[in-house]
Amino acid sequence: MADYQEYRRRILHRRWRRIFITAALLILLVLLAAVGVLWKRLHREPAPNTAQGPTILQQELTGSEWNTISYTPARRLSVQTLDNGMTAMDFRLAAQPASPAVERSSFSDVSFLGDSLTQGMQLYDTGLPNAHFCAYKGVGPNAVVNNTTCRRADGEKEVPMEALASQQPRALYILLGTNVLTADSDYTSFLTYYRLMLDMISQALPNTKIYVQSITPVRPEVRKKSPGLYKERLCEINDALSAIALEKGCTFLNLWEALADENGDLIEEYAQPDGYHLLPAGYDAWVDYLCTHT
Repeated sequence: MADYQEYRRRILHRRWRRIFITAALLILLVLLAAVGVLWKRLHREPAPNTAQGPTILQQELTGSEWNTISYTPARRLSVQTLDNGMTAMDFRLAAQPASPAVERSSFSDVSFLGDSLTQGMQLYDTGLPNAHFCAYKGVGPNAVVNNTTCRRADGEKEVPMEALASQQPRALYILLGTNVLTADSDYTSFLTYYRLMLDMISQALPNTKIYVQSITPVRPEVRKKSPGLYKERLCEINDALSAIALEKGCTFLNLWEALADENGDLIEEYAQPDGYHLLPAGYDAWVDYLCTHT
């Protein structure tokens, strides 16, 4: 019996010794991991200062997409002062004034960037079919910024920035916004993407004159199906676009001068049944405006 008790004490002793060794090893591993983390924090290289040297593209580009969350829209705007002393806070005041008309043939070496509204400029004889076009149905400035592959009117696919870089036009006319503003919601993201897009284009096309065209007017009934497309809101957004254009050194064009009636609605004779796309007569008026605002 005494031998059995001695044997049991030895087994328990060995068991507790194994438990103690295992616990000690676990504690040691935890301590080593903590020391390793602390060592890395103390000896890692400091992050580079992005405020010195890199361009806007390098500061804002993260991976393959633009970081619109960290991109601040709160930059100081250089507001244009007109000859009569008024400041261009209203998009109608910020717009390029009229100038002597040029021939339509002078647009053969310019490009147009836009959505289905711009596609009509390409397809109708009353437009400018001899110009170059990067026009894609349903796109907004985010598609340009994120290098999205888009489908042209002829069915071919391309990346807008790659197409523009290959064209290197004398001038570029931009009209984007209708497709991404149909909901009556906050449009800060739209303006942020627009800023980023202009930065990208300016760097890719350093010798190109950039025209930012106002979002076009619509018929009153459009608001029933697209709550965000009504004249008061579009005027407000155009005010912001005109300020961005001036800030970025672009020329702002007020298409409402050519397409809106006295109430600020799209002229009925220019409107397709949907209330915002244009008939050939609308493109004719649009081109006439461009010819006298170069």
